[in-house]
Amino acid sequence: MESLRHELTRFIRHPAAQHDPPGLYRRLLTEAPVLDLGRVHVVSGYQEIVSVLMHPGTTVDPSTIGLPRAGSSALAEIVARMLPMRDGADHTRLKRLATTAFSARRLEQIRGRIESTADRLLAPLVAAGSFDLVADLAVPLPVAVSCALLDVPESDQGRVTGWAGLVARSLLDPFTDAEQTAALDVEFAEFQAYVEELCAARAADPGDDLISRLTVARTEGRLDTEDLLAFVVMLFANGLETLTSGLAVAVWHLLRTPGLAERLRAEPADAEAVFDEAQRLGSPVRASARALTHEVAVGDTVIPAGRVALLLYAAANRDPRRFPDPDRFDPDRAERRHLAFGHGPHHCLGAPLSLMAGAAVLRGLAAAGAERELSTPLTEHTAPWSTQFVFGGLRELPVHCPPRESLVPAGVGQP
Repeated sequence: MESLRHELTRFIRHPAAQHDPPGLYRRLLTEAPVLDLGRVHVVSGYQEIVSVLMHPGTTVDPSTIGLPRAGSSALAEIVARMLPMRDGADHTRLKRLATTAFSARRLEQIRGRIESTADRLLAPLVAAGSFDLVADLAVPLPVAVSCALLDVPESDQGRVTGWAGLVARSLLDPFTDAEQTAALDVEFAEFQAYVEELCAARAADPGDDLISRLTVARTEGRLDTEDLLAFVVMLFANGLETLTSGLAVAVWHLLRTPGLAERLRAEPADAEAVFDEAQRLGSPVRASARALTHEVAVGDTVIPAGRVALLLYAAANRDPRRFPDPDRFDPDRAERRHLAFGHGPHHCLGAPLSLMAGAAVLRGLAAAGAERELSTPLTEHTAPWSTQFVFGGLRELPVHCPPRESLVPAGVGQP
């Protein structure tokens, strides 16, 4: 067991040094679905994680058990007010305000804009013959999706992408020194001013969008100004890491699974199932944590109050007790309820939006594959996987898509 503890601790501290994460997940699931590392218990089994997420004695706020919050900057204060960082009745109240924005009716209203945005971003990349899926498509698309949801002009997407990246970097590395904190606050002040202008404009002329609904809620006293700001900032930054990583891993499987592009050309409606299975297997969010305010029984283990449960979603999504032949990419598997989007009260509200955007990209690339050879030079061993523990995924994904030789007119390219 000590060797397993050592390997897991090394993976948490230095993810890039672990060349076989699935192998480590298998060891954890077989030997210790709940592993005691001292102040932290690592939970890797599917049902074990669900039991923690659904237990009333857990919280997303580390300060409840005496641990420090991350950072003290203006940005850190806003991050602490975001929906994923709230609990109980407070979380329920805020989530209810956002739910209508993610309703099936609202998503259908913006489907056309999301699909046209994906096509607009993809077309010149395919025409160029090669591109980096991550930098050229998977980074700009999530912000474009958020702008569609919030009814923000496409002309603002460039600025918003930079600001959303600022928030994402803060989430990835919350503990910064005084100089970094001051620099973050200067940049964030610009973002905050932009969001406040948006909210003021919607308050003066409300529409059928989430920002308008939130400004009405503030006017009615159901939401204060700080929570309104945190909500809108979160929605802009939401998915910048998760959807970016999710898109990359989905396209990775599209390029490496024989016959998959042909299947999507024949059955475009299967694209959401393909994207969803890629999220299970790739787990863009590897883990999250809960502080325990009461002792919690997890399987055969009782975790004492005052400890932290580190929930390893990436392992749970490969739990053979839940997913037969879990390491196989199978969009048709019967059991599809994975943990890539969380579970319970904190299940990701934007999951249907991610599926919609991801499916649009897969359909677009598959369609391009009718006339172009889709490939990547990367292999399992050369792929540049994330060096960050919480957010997994690929840091880059070069895609080659030259015209198929059979479609190139005779004599073209010859001296």
